[in-house]
This record gives sequence, structure tokens and C-alpha cells, in this order.
Amino acid sequence: MTLKHSIGLAIVLFWCVMNFLLIKRQIWAPPPPLFVRGTEMITEPRQEWWGIYYRGEKIGYTSQTIEPHLDGYQLTDDSMLRLNLMGTTRNASTRLAMNVDKEWVLKNFDFELQSNDVHFKSRGKVVPGKLQLEIESAGHTSAQEIALTQPPYLLAALKPLVATQQLEPGKEHFFATFDPSTLSQQITSVVIEAREQTLIGNKREPAIRFRQKFKGLSVLSWIDGQGRTLKEESPGGFALLRETQQEAKGFTGSRAVPLDMIAQSSVPVGATITEPESRSVLRLKLTGVNLANFGLNQGRQQLSENELRVEREKVSPSDTFQIPLQDRRFSSFLQSTAFLQSDHPRIRDLARQILGSETDALKAVLRLKNWVYKEIKKEPTVSVPNALEVLQTRKGDCNEHTVLFNALARAAGIPARTVVGVVYLRNAFYYHAWSEVWLGTWISLDSVLDQFPADVTHIKFIEGEIDRQVNVLQLIGHLKIEVLEEG
Repeated sequence: MTLKHSIGLAIVLFWCVMNFLLIKRQIWAPPPPLFVRGTEMITEPRQEWWGIYYRGEKIGYTSQTIEPHLDGYQLTDDSMLRLNLMGTTRNASTRLAMNVDKEWVLKNFDFELQSNDVHFKSRGKVVPGKLQLEIESAGHTSAQEIALTQPPYLLAALKPLVATQQLEPGKEHFFATFDPSTLSQQITSVVIEAREQTLIGNKREPAIRFRQKFKGLSVLSWIDGQGRTLKEESPGGFALLRETQQEAKGFTGSRAVPLDMIAQSSVPVGATITEPESRSVLRLKLTGVNLANFGLNQGRQQLSENELRVEREKVSPSDTFQIPLQDRRFSSFLQSTAFLQSDHPRIRDLARQILGSETDALKAVLRLKNWVYKEIKKEPTVSVPNALEVLQTRKGDCNEHTVLFNALARAAGIPARTVVGVVYLRNAFYYHAWSEVWLGTWISLDSVLDQFPADVTHIKFIEGEIDRQVNVLQLIGHLKIEVLEEG
């Protein structure tokens, strides 16, 4: 149990680092985005380097190169993270190369994530009214198109844009942006807060302080007059600090991410929940975060102000149907996506192999859950979780188990979705991902802990694929849980 939960948390923490670097969005419905024309140009090539820190300890580095061209700029972002996951050091690297026009609006991009034996690529090109995408993973290439109301920015271009625009201080400016790691559009807001002196190393330097807001989160940046980032602070204790190339690549005096990062990010509780798998009801008090940002009051969870009641589902043999389900209301939970490739022949063939002639949905769910639990090795994996990659490597953490189970369920005609929240272990709650399947109602299922339904300590905060899971950053370091009653 300790290993399973620790692996899940370690990977969620990796998401947090990746989200900090790549996924910056905003949760509310803002006014229409601004399309800003440039007032100044960057005329000479330049390169910047930063160290990546977690609560003061170095965990990696990142760099950005900007090369001006006649029709715009070419930007290249590289990053490297060194993570200690359950005593094993794992390196993860990313590269984002993009071309933008003179107003810093996206023209095309290539994104790549490499970690041990996991390799993910996406590339895109803006054409009138849409973004054409290609995704490569596990030796498979798929194509996708996303409709655009206007050409987007990439977040990597926002800081030089801020420095070269005459943006009004104190006013919130909105930009349509695209995230290549999750293949999603979003709105990001930027506010120039002040011009001030900020301490970089042992030296005070003049800086523009501005704030980016996304998904209910804020990232605070300090840039110089040319758009060069001096430092950046984000939720959860992550930070960027400007360094020389030699300083950035060096880890002198630093360790890999310590395992106590798990304890630091857990949510401790004073009461012990004994034998959680035998409990049918759990009452909790949740504080420290804006609960309205999460779908807590649904299904087996009932929220009254800040008190949450969780009742474990009861599944009977009559809670079933003949697969595949023919109901258009659930089409979004049956369709293939870029990360749940349920229509791929390898996924469909495996689902048929596991189920044989079984057409009862409940029995099929149990067979699929048992296969994923037994056949997928429990191992921390730094990746953009997707079903084909998991099927090829046959290993992973809670995220990999979840995406493969969901893809197999959808291939069999059983609606399935990913949820993220917390789960209890040894006097604390840890961040975790699991599944929900439709059997006349949504039922929780944890294929990495082999639970169906999942025990009452599984508290769902977020529903959706990786583009939604950045919301977990709102919880880390803020969520407080008090156990009121168990039964």
C-alpha cells in the first residue's frame, strides 16, 4: 500500500512541475482575449538559463533561445528534471520548438517529452480557422484538428511579449493560448503589477513584476525591460531562478527530489481511519481551498458547506447492461481521445482477448480491472500518460493504470472516465488518480489498488484527462482535512 500510494503522489508531483513549466490556464469565463500588435522588436539572438527549484532545493533546469527572423521569431525551450521516485533517480527532458509571427502569435510548434523508455511527441501548425496536430506515442502517429476562433499564443512567448508591448499596468489582459503537452486551448490572463527592485542572488535588479492566472492559480514573474525572466514563483513551492548555463546545469550541493516531498505535499489528519476498505461512510471537513472550484457534490459525495459525506457505492448483479452501450448521452465517455486511444486496433484486440464472449458490463468491468492490476507493473513513470504507451511498456503508476483501464473499457463499450483527488494512508491523504465506470450510475474503480468500488477515502476533486488535472495545484499546500465520522 505504501509503495502504491507513494508512486501515485510522486507522479502527481511531477505533473505539478510540468504544469508549472507548460500548462498555464485560467478557470473562469473571461472577456474576449486581446490580440496585441507589437510595438518593439527583439533584433538579436539571445539565450536564457534558469534553475528549477522545489522549496529551495534544485530539481532541474530550463532554457529558452529566441532567434529573430524577417517574419517573426523562432523560440526553443528545453528543460531537464531529476526526480527521485521511490529511491530511483529518473531524468525527464522536454523540448518545445516554435515559430511565431512578429506579434508573437503561434505559427507552428514541435513538442517532445523523453523519460527513460517513454517518448511522447506532438506537433502542430496553424492554418486558417484551425490547428492541425500530429501526436506520436508508442510508435503510433495520429492526426487531429482543433477549431480556432483566433490564432493562439504559446505560454513560452508571453514573457517577451509583455516586455515589448505597451500594456497598461494594473489592467487584466487576456490571451488565447495553446498547451502542446495536453493538446488543449485555454485563456490566460496577465496583469502588470509593478516596476520594482528585486533580489537576484546577491544583487538587486530593476524588474517588471507581472502575474499570470490560469485554472484559479497565479504564477508571479519578474522580468527585465527586454523580457528576460529574472525569477518566477508558482503554487506548491516551485520556482525558476536566472542562472548562467554552467550554474543551471550544475547540481552541486543539491540532491535529487527527496522522498519527503511526498510527506510535505500530503494532507495530514489527526484521526486514524482504521480499515478504510471496510468502511461504508466517511464524513470530512474540508478547508483551505475554494471548494466551489471542484465538483465535490455529486455521485457518492455530498457536500454541505465545507462538510463532505462519502458513501461507498453498493454494486449488485443487476447493476449492469449488455455491452456495447448504445446511448448517445454517454458518447463522450466512449470515444477515443489523444490519450485514451480506445479505437486503436491494439486496444480493441486486447479488450476482445480479455473479455472473450462476455457481454455483461459488470462482469466485463471486473475482468478488465483484474487484467490491468495483474499485468501492469507498479512502477513510477514520468510521462504524459496515454493508453498505447502503457500497453507497450506494461508498467506505470496510478495514471498509467487508469488511462489503460479506461481505454479498454471504452473499447468494450463501457463508459469510463478519469478522476483525480486524494486517498488516505497512514494518518494522511495523498494525491491519486483512479477511474469511474457507468453501470446505471457512476461507480468508482481503482485499478492500481485493486478496489471496486474504491474505498470511502477516495475523495474526488477533478474529473477529466490531463488538461483538467492541472487543477490539483490549487490543493497542494492549502487543502486541510478533518475526519468527523467514519462508519
